[in-house]
Amino acid sequence: MTDRPIAVAHHNRSPDQSVRLVIAATVLLVYAAIMIDRRENTLGEGDLFWHIKTGLWMLQHRAVPSTDMYSYTFAGHPWMAKEWLSQLIYAAIFQLGGWNAVVTAAVVSVGAAAALLYWSLSASLRPPLAGSIALAALLATSITFTIRPHLLTLPLLVIWTHFLFKWSSTARAPSFLLLPVIVVWANLHAAFTMGFVIAFFAFLDFLENGGWAKKKALWTWLAFLALCPAVTLLHPYSYRAMMATLWVFRPSEGTLMVLEWMPFNAQEDIIHAALIFGSIFAALASGFRLGWARAFFVTFLCYQYMAHVRYAFFFFPVLALVTAPAIARQFHRLSAEYWRSERREGLERRMHDAFRPIMTGLCGAIAVLLGLQLWVLKSAPPEKVSVNTAIAYAKSFGLSGHVFNHYNLGGSLIFHDIPTFIDGRSDQLFVGEISKAFEASEKDEKSLVDVLQKYDMRWTLFPPADPRTKMLDKLPGWTRVFADKNAVIHQRTDMPRE
Repeated sequence: MTDRPIAVAHHNRSPDQSVRLVIAATVLLVYAAIMIDRRENTLGEGDLFWHIKTGLWMLQHRAVPSTDMYSYTFAGHPWMAKEWLSQLIYAAIFQLGGWNAVVTAAVVSVGAAAALLYWSLSASLRPPLAGSIALAALLATSITFTIRPHLLTLPLLVIWTHFLFKWSSTARAPSFLLLPVIVVWANLHAAFTMGFVIAFFAFLDFLENGGWAKKKALWTWLAFLALCPAVTLLHPYSYRAMMATLWVFRPSEGTLMVLEWMPFNAQEDIIHAALIFGSIFAALASGFRLGWARAFFVTFLCYQYMAHVRYAFFFFPVLALVTAPAIARQFHRLSAEYWRSERREGLERRMHDAFRPIMTGLCGAIAVLLGLQLWVLKSAPPEKVSVNTAIAYAKSFGLSGHVFNHYNLGGSLIFHDIPTFIDGRSDQLFVGEISKAFEASEKDEKSLVDVLQKYDMRWTLFPPADPRTKMLDKLPGWTRVFADKNAVIHQRTDMPRE
């Protein structure tokens, strides 16, 4: 019997593949460490409370809500939990492991997106450069990395953009196997309509690259574009989930209260301004050029970011994805093709020769980090968002009746089963009279008194620095009964006897 050679995976893997895989694991490890280090910041968004509360309600009732059940101002009005799948996921994770588990899920999502972004970029650019760009793009995006439904969609954004522009760059037809990505995205977060926009610009790129002449591929693209909105109807709220996303494109009182819907301010955000204008300078000085379709797309993304800072979530990762191939073509020494022609020496050679122990060490370090986050490190929303001490006081001393609360504290009230005056669901509720009354009450005492009387307020909950806190201190019939550095409670003292 002839001895047959034993196939060894290490020998079947090229040095190029080894280096790319090691850097991918390194990028994931680095960003996981960054996310864990910033875990308190990621929990610093009050809306997470009502997302989890809604998910817990769905787990209990095996249904999705159709009316508001959390405020007293809009109780019973139509309301959709359009991001129901994210809310279910967060609620289930919270039940299993508390806030530590919620942070761990966010770390896994963003870490996976970092590795996927790097892997896509390294197909065009030298892997070390691709890794640096992936980390820089996500660090620039991290201003949006508070734990909410959108954070679970970041890997989907990278996958969707990568494949569409990969096919368009070579004038190939898209695969319908990508459509489940947009279906899952639609059920996770309302910004899935940006997936339609990305697909449209990828189609324009396809046309620019000679797609007009490929009739079969052209018809496949048109069918794909038509199916994108059609498949997202696979949602508990059907077409209403898609329609609900359109509110952000028109001015409303709700958007005025949300910081992430504010326009970009270059005077305050110097770092991001330097990144944007530095990139523009580098492109102009180097003679860098994009095709008209991708240039149009980048311009659109930049406009969206300038109009609403929340679009940093899309701007930086997608910018890296759509410009990387052009960088590789115009600056050949930066390309993956040129890198592959070089001999693997020094550190890169050792990555290949010691691939298994290096990858074992990296994967072990990732597992240790996740284990520390899940079981050892203490994670909880900061007190300025949870105001747990203030709410515990209100419950222990029997404060009841209508509360006049700050917009940012509504989520925590919902979490503790206290009906709100206003909260973070202003995409569907609180638009109009309530939002106007809330905004006006901050400006003068008369407006404050009007809203207190009109809605029969019995107690209030506001941050210490809020102007209404100071006005309430001087207002007859109201007494400050609780205060710490995060919240102040006033109670009405002139209530008539019943």
